[in-house]
Amino acid sequence: MQEVGESGAWREIPYDDAWWPFEARFGFRASVDAAGPPAIDEPHGAVTLDLAPVFDAGPAPFAAGSAAVDAVALRAFVDLLGQDGLEGGDGELVALDWQHPAYRWSPARHALGGGTWRVPVVPDGDYRAHVHPDQVWGTFGHPWQRTLTVWGEPLVATLGAELAAWLPVRRRA
Repeated sequence: MQEVGESGAWREIPYDDAWWPFEARFGFRASVDAAGPPAIDEPHGAVTLDLAPVFDAGPAPFAAGSAAVDAVALRAFVDLLGQDGLEGGDGELVALDWQHPAYRWSPARHALGGGTWRVPVVPDGDYRAHVHPDQVWGTFGHPWQRTLTVWGEPLVATLGAELAAWLPVRRRA
């Protein structure tokens, strides 16, 4: 595995090894149909947020909105991985960016080291997911439907609730 990024928080992993479990678990179906059904089988309890206010706001507000979503997600990821009982909260997630490199990454190291998000949370051109290795919680962004699905009770209660305070809820599973 190749380490990338200033803080060593991001490690590139084989694309197929990362996507296959996600596709198998969530029935991922790629489609550019903005009006079609969700691209994944949304887990029970998931909340899907409408990112249209971020996308429709213009270049500077889009950049600010995307950065805000990333910041809120990072805080939730760090908090939840620390609650997993992992040493120093330094657990890892799998980051998926359709048709681009996949990564295992440490939100805690990323938070401490700063640097560039290799896979931002907002899906600004491709499907994106940030998934706990056991797939019990995570996010999935649909670029054409301009949505962000958050699943898993602890992530819905934190990230989902915070984002729902300023982004419309499109649906709940």
